[in-house]
Amino acid sequence: MNRVQSEVKKTRARFYYGTADQQFADLYLPYSHDKVDELRPIVIVIHGGYWKDNHSLDSYATSQLIPELISFGLAVWNIEYRRMEANGQNTAAPWPTVFADVALAVDFINHIAADQCIDLNRVYIVGHSAGGCLALWAASREQIPHTSPLYQPKPLRISKAMAIGGVLNLTYANDLSQPEQILRLMGGSETECPERYQACNPAALRDNTVFTIIIHGANDTTVNAHQALAYDSTHAKNLQLEIWPDADHFSMLPHDGAWSIEQWERLKDRIKTLVC
Repeated sequence: MNRVQSEVKKTRARFYYGTADQQFADLYLPYSHDKVDELRPIVIVIHGGYWKDNHSLDSYATSQLIPELISFGLAVWNIEYRRMEANGQNTAAPWPTVFADVALAVDFINHIAADQCIDLNRVYIVGHSAGGCLALWAASREQIPHTSPLYQPKPLRISKAMAIGGVLNLTYANDLSQPEQILRLMGGSETECPERYQACNPAALRDNTVFTIIIHGANDTTVNAHQALAYDSTHAKNLQLEIWPDADHFSMLPHDGAWSIEQWERLKDRIKTLVC
């Protein structure tokens, strides 16, 4: 563990928003959190991994964002959620478990805001891959049909959102290298359970009042860039779409495989424009 990782770990406090082992989130505060003169913005971070239990909030590459966000003077809410088995039938997190957990984790910020000096008017969210799906979904929860079990009358308002290499349209499963994961997540196809897709598909729920940045690699073979292009097909307001010609699914984030320092620096700059 390097010095930066050690210092970041010291700022972490874990909160459970439910009773299950995976129903928790880690709160990180800026290094100067003992000298607070005003309320802090908070950034929610959601990791990916095809909604499967083969990654965690610590092992996934989005953990690299936390030191950067802290350095901007922001609080960070890195959420974990119950996830599907890596293979086979999804009994560990049947619909709507994943979405319900994300909603609970996001709304839990209401319970810690006063004690942690969080500005509820400046709540931002960032996610990668499947986490990008959940991030844009969480930012659009006010659009969920009232008949859905996922509907909440007053969800925590998110003002800005970013999806990196995100799964943004659940009806285009063939854009994914593992299209079967959407069927496992949703418990069936759109034809079989249309009401579930109406309540969970980020592209169908888009909230034009939320400023949104979508970044996708043109060379992404895990989640095809068509996901981003189709999301932007209406050229809606408050939306910035960037297709990076030199990027793939993971090249923007430091991880154990190949990644680009130049893309990582570019991504940090884009995130800074979102949250600062």
